[in-house]
Amino acid sequence: MSLQIVRFSAAVDSAAELRDCLTSVFTALEAASTTGLAYTAYASESGTDFILALELTAPTANLLLALPEAQRRRDAISRAAGGLIASTPEPFTIVGSYTS
Repeated sequence: MSLQIVRFSAAVDSAAELRDCLTSVFTALEAASTTGLAYTAYASESGTDFILALELTAPTANLLLALPEAQRRRDAISRAAGGLIASTPEPFTIVGSYTS
């Protein structure tokens, strides 16, 4: 299993477009009925700071790489952040998790 995190800040005027792009990615993932993938997007209360978390149970199962909506999301992130963000998400190790 792997966990990858992307963190960035967006310009205020492009944050709404970015939220729309993220919504379309989640819609496409639901339509594709993926398994082995958990994708979560977080936005700060101000709406301009974002964290995207991708958890894969199998590294080869990253459907995000093939979705056209995900490419539009990457383009929107680059515009919103005022330039390219890291092309490779930052890998994290899961220390623990609790869900009730």
